[in-house]
Amino acid sequence: MLTLRTLFTSASSHIIGASVLLIFAGSAAAQQPQVLAPVNVEGRPAGEEIIGPYNQPRWSARGRFSADTDVYVLPPWSFYLDLDYHGTFPRVGKSDHLFTQEFELGLPYRFQLAFELNQELQDGRGQIPFVTIEGRWALANWGKIPLNPTLLVEYDIGTGKQYPVEPGQNAEQESGDEGAPVAVGDAVRQQTRKDIPDAYELRLLLGEEIGRSIEFATNIFYDQDLSGDREREMGFSTATSYAIRGEALKMGVETGYRNVSQPGARSKAKNIFELGPSFTVKPSPHTRIDLAPLFGVTSDSPHLDFFVIFSVDFGTGAAAEVESPATQGGRH
Repeated sequence: MLTLRTLFTSASSHIIGASVLLIFAGSAAAQQPQVLAPVNVEGRPAGEEIIGPYNQPRWSARGRFSADTDVYVLPPWSFYLDLDYHGTFPRVGKSDHLFTQEFELGLPYRFQLAFELNQELQDGRGQIPFVTIEGRWALANWGKIPLNPTLLVEYDIGTGKQYPVEPGQNAEQESGDEGAPVAVGDAVRQQTRKDIPDAYELRLLLGEEIGRSIEFATNIFYDQDLSGDREREMGFSTATSYAIRGEALKMGVETGYRNVSQPGARSKAKNIFELGPSFTVKPSPHTRIDLAPLFGVTSDSPHLDFFVIFSVDFGTGAAAEVESPATQGGRH
C-alpha cells in the first residue's frame, strides 16, 4: 500500500520536473526577439499604455487581475511567475494555509497556458493537495467585443488527502457517525482520510476599463469534483481597481460568491459571500505585490480569506515599456 510519504515523494518528483520544463520553456520564449512596443494614447495614466499584438492595456497583460479574479490573456511569449499565499480563517476551528507557485506563458493567437503547484499547511500537517493545469483563450483582440470575453479551462489533479478539518467547515461534527473521523490527540487516524479527487473548472473572464483610471473584471465559474462526494461549486468574483499612479499604485474592492453543494443535497448548499479591499503596488518595474483581506458576510463563510500575491514578469518586452515604480510615479 502506498504511504502518504511515498505519494508525497512521487508527486513532488513529477511536479518539480514539470515546473523545470515550464520555466525553461518560458525563459526560452522570453528570449525571442519580440518587443511589445507601447502605443502612446493621450490621456492614459502612467504605465497604462496599449501594448502587444492584441492592442491591450498593460493592466490586462498579466494573468491575474486581482487576488481572486483573472482577466484576458498574456501577450505572446510573456512569462509570469506568481507566488501566492491564501489563508482561510474559519469562524470555528483551525485555519488553512495554501501556498501556490503559478507559471504562466502567453502564446500566439490569444492562447495562454499555466501550471500551478500547491502546498497546504493545516493543523500542523503539510502536503501537496493537488496540482493544476490551466488553459485560456480570448475570443478577440482587446476592445473588439464588449467586456473582452475569455474562456478558461482548469484541471486539478488530486495528489493529497482530504482531512476532516476543511476550510470554512471546521465546525462540522468529527465523530459519532459511521465513517466519521476518530480524534486521537491532535492527530486523526490515517484510515479516516480520503483522497482528494480530480476536478475541472470552467470560467468566463470579463474585463473592461471604466473612464480613465477605473478597471473592472469579473469571473463566472463552475467547478466539479469527478469522484468522492462529487462536490460542486459555482459562483462569481468581481474586482474593481482605481489606478492612483497607473500600474504602480492601485486600490480597489473585491467580492466573491460561491454556492457549494453535493448530489442529493442541493437544498442544503452552502452560500459563501465575501468582500473586502484590495491593494496593489509595484516595488520595481518587473515585480508586483497584491494584498486582499476578504471578510465573510454569510454564516457559511469563513471569518476571513487573506490573499498575498508576489508576481515577477520575465518577458513582456523592453524595459523602456515598463511603468515606473510608485516612488517615481505620476501621470503622463
